[in-house]
Amino acid sequence: MTEQSTAGKTGRTGRRLLFRVVLSMAVGAGLVLGWTWAYESGFLKSWLDSTSMSTFLLLVLIGLPLALVSSLVLAGPVLRVFGVRPVWPIILLGPIVLGVGLYFKVHEPILGWFTNRHHAEALLAAVAYGLVSLFTFKR
Repeated sequence: MTEQSTAGKTGRTGRRLLFRVVLSMAVGAGLVLGWTWAYESGFLKSWLDSTSMSTFLLLVLIGLPLALVSSLVLAGPVLRVFGVRPVWPIILLGPIVLGVGLYFKVHEPILGWFTNRHHAEALLAAVAYGLVSLFTFKR
């Protein structure tokens, strides 16, 4: 193999990796901002504010898994359409890494940079999805 063809493959691989990471970051942030918008738009917020504890538990046990599954269903096709392969590690591990980050409040130090807490959470989602995309990249 010539030196020029090796450099060309390395350049293509680097661009593919960069595209994969940036697109995954955009999808992760988009999901968080989408769910935030759905909550803040009024319907979900007013419904959640008026629920009793039993309804809230039902929401956590059924609604949260449904939200996660619908996020997987939304993120997978978007990544696939743009040629990101494999998609399954990103859509399965991205929310887990995001959840761990939220649990440990990794985004708390940067809350002052944003006017809205959800924007910091969207940035954390972008980082989580991007890291998963980076570490699961196959040449």
